Amino acid sequence: MSKKKRPPLNDLESILLRPESEWENEGGREPVDSGPPESSMPHNLSNKAISYLAQIQDLQDQLEQEYLKLQRLEMAIKGFSIALQEEIEKGQ
Repeated sequence: MSKKKRPPLNDLESILLRPESEWENEGGREPVDSGPPESSMPHNLSNKAISYLAQIQDLQDQLEQEYLKLQRLEMAIKGFSIALQEEIEKGQ
């Protein structure tokens, strides 16, 4: 079974997206708060506490990335659902 290659997009089909940093949150989960700013943190934290804080911040970053992946998957499902509906309607 050979895969059909999609022809290149013509000018009417191309969609330019804004950079992801400018995207709006459409009511999903709010961005993760990375904790207090460093300027408000006590300066007498132990090395272990600093290590824990670094782990928490890294995990929060990972969680945010996973959430973005989830949003992309949800949008892909919606797109395929719309395409399926259009295909069904076209065949009737």
